[in-house]
This record gives sequence, C-alpha cells and structure tokens, in this order.
Amino acid sequence: MSTKTSLVAGSALGVALALGLGVAAQAQDMSYKWSGAPQFSNDDVMFKFRGRILVDAVFQDVERDGPGGDFKTRNARGRQVFLGVEGKLNNYFAYKAEGGWVNGGSPSWDDVVIEYKPSEPISILFGNVKVAGLENLTSTRFTTFMDRGPYGDFGVDSYLLGVVAKYQGFNHSLSLGVQGNSINTADVSNASADSKERLTVTARGHYALINTDTDKLHLAASYRYRNRGDEGAFAYTGRTNTAYSNATFYTTGAIGNRDKTMAVEGAWVHGPLSVQAEYSSIDVTRQGGAAIGGDPKVKVGYAFVSFWPTGEMRNYDPAAGEFKRPKILNPVTAGGMGGLELALRYDMADTTDAYKTLKVKPATSQAGEYTGWTVGVNYYPTSYVRFQANYTDGKADNYGANQDFDIKQFQLRAQLDF
Repeated sequence: MSTKTSLVAGSALGVALALGLGVAAQAQDMSYKWSGAPQFSNDDVMFKFRGRILVDAVFQDVERDGPGGDFKTRNARGRQVFLGVEGKLNNYFAYKAEGGWVNGGSPSWDDVVIEYKPSEPISILFGNVKVAGLENLTSTRFTTFMDRGPYGDFGVDSYLLGVVAKYQGFNHSLSLGVQGNSINTADVSNASADSKERLTVTARGHYALINTDTDKLHLAASYRYRNRGDEGAFAYTGRTNTAYSNATFYTTGAIGNRDKTMAVEGAWVHGPLSVQAEYSSIDVTRQGGAAIGGDPKVKVGYAFVSFWPTGEMRNYDPAAGEFKRPKILNPVTAGGMGGLELALRYDMADTTDAYKTLKVKPATSQAGEYTGWTVGVNYYPTSYVRFQANYTDGKADNYGANQDFDIKQFQLRAQLDF
C-alpha cells in the first residue's frame, strides 16, 4: 500500500478539522479540558491534538567470534517525533491520524484510522492498524522497555493497511484483520506482470480472567496467515532490543513464501508487581520449495517482570486487552517525587531450523539463536513525561566462523507525549 499525502498536508487537514469544529462550536456548546493537550468535546463531537517526542542515546560494544573484528557504536537519535489529531464526528464515526519522523529517517505515518461503531461493543477500523500482540498493541509510550526486541521485529506485525473488526466486552475481546502492507510502503508495480500485494489475515482473542482493583490476569491467543503475493519473500530478522542497528546479528534471509503463526500472551498484575510474556511459533513455507529445502519453523518470545517501588501499578485495560498510560501517584507537579519502575527481561529467537532444513548447507549462516537479558529503569516525573535506561547483554549464536556476536548495549531515553 502507499500514500502520496505528505505529513505537511496531513497537518493542514488537522487544522481544517480544527477550524470546522470551531465553526460547529458556535452552533453548540463545547467543553474544554486539558488532557496532555487541548481537548474539545460535547455529547457528540470530540477533537484533540496529539504528539510525542522520544529522544534516545545508544551505546553498543560488539565482540565478534573470529577475525571479522569487534566494533563499538555511539549515537544520539530521534527515536520518534510525531504530531497528529484524533476525534469523533458523532457516536458512530471517529478518526485518528498521527505521523512524523522515526529513527531519524524520512517522515512516515503511524496511526491512520477511520473508525465506524455500528454498536457500542463493535468497531470496524479502516486504515493503518495493529491487530495482535500484547506488547505490540501497547503504545511505545507505555511499554515497560524502550523497544520490543525480536518478538516485535518478526513475531507479530506492526501497523498494516486494511480493515479490522473488533468486538469488546467488559473483560474480553475478539479481533479479525484483513490487511496488506504498511501505508508507508510503495505499491507493488511490476512492469506488465503480476503485481499482487502481500495478504495478511490475523485473528486475536483475549480474556481477563481476574480483574480487581489490585489484581489482573490476562490471557490471549492469536493466529496469523501471510502470503507474500508478488512482493519479496519474508525474512525473519531481529535486533538486539533496540531500534538502532548498523549490523545484522541473526537472520534467516528472505526465505518465506507464506507463513502461519500461532501466538500466546499472558500477563499478571498484583499491585506494583507484574509479569508478562509472549511466544510465537511460525511455520514457514519456503520460497523455492523442496528443491531448496524443507519448510522451517521459527520461534520467538520474551518474558519480563516489573516492580514499582513507589507504589504504582501498570494500567491494564480489560476490555481492549492491552496496557495504557500509568497513573503516577505523587507527580512532581503536586510536590511529589514521581514514579519509579524497575524491570528485568529475557528475550529469545530461534531461527536455526531455516539452516537445518536446507538441502545444501553453506559453510556460514546467520540463521542462528539469539538470547538477551535486559535491565530497565523508568522514572516518571508525571504521567506524560518519562526517562528510561536499559542495559542489554545479548548473544547471537550462528553457524560457521566469524558469525557469533556478543552485544553489550546501554540505552537512554527522554520522552514526552501529549
């Protein structure tokens, strides 16, 4: 999928919407409140500006097993700088559009959604939407760690353009999405030849078995089917718990013609203590078929524990099955000390089957295993400002000489959103 609309044009659209609401405000009473940014609403209409600034520093010390040479990295970078708008036209139609600069690259869109609600529990979303994955569905603004690790790289899809239907009850939900690629990707346009975009069908269901003031228990499962169409083959490539990379540490390469993914999620919250984990098993239909090799299975997952010494608890939404903005009990704006969260995480990715199932095995391959431990500290002066520090000790164990990596990584982030 692709879009020709620039972010400047999108901003102009936001201004136009704001002016339109201003005219509407003359015809009906509009209330105003500050919710991180100005928000205008009445019983039928709502409009709000939104945005975020995430500024990172990344330091890596990489040791290579062999003569290829060790290396170090040091970068200050704009992780995300976004602006957007959200609102509703009435009780049936709502919208959200947000985009900006990611990892210092060209501007791109994130959320771009038209929502139709035929009834209170049902939503039909058209646009750039996520469907599955507990950490994936939780906004980067609210995830416990700075980045989602290999699970976010290939265990689950990020924003894709298509249509998603959702049903939400008090403590459960069902979602079904039929999607192509991201709104930011170019059209598939092979000259005078088949030009079919990839197809992704994803279903997710969650149930909050426990949902009291101090205790939450979340369980979910999802299924994903993908067909590459006439796009390039799917690659299963991960990073080391960071959005920065100047090297590939583990990857299958582009091998997937189709794949099927079964995934499970779980989270338990008990006051300031929480545990969360996800795991995906991906059955890959290899491009080139039996002449190249058998069909491999790729596995990826993570688990972490989090604790708030200052007494806060993670803000779980039992209807959506995801985590929202934490409420800081004693923000600095009220004379308090803010909130502190401590966390420990384990990540794993196993792509070795992509090598083992080859008919002819090369002398070297990066289709190996990754394991990593990350320690995280999050400090919230208020609910809308966060400072983070993550230290990761990771290892990529691949095939052949000069293919193994030991990665020591330290990251810092300053974040503000509205």
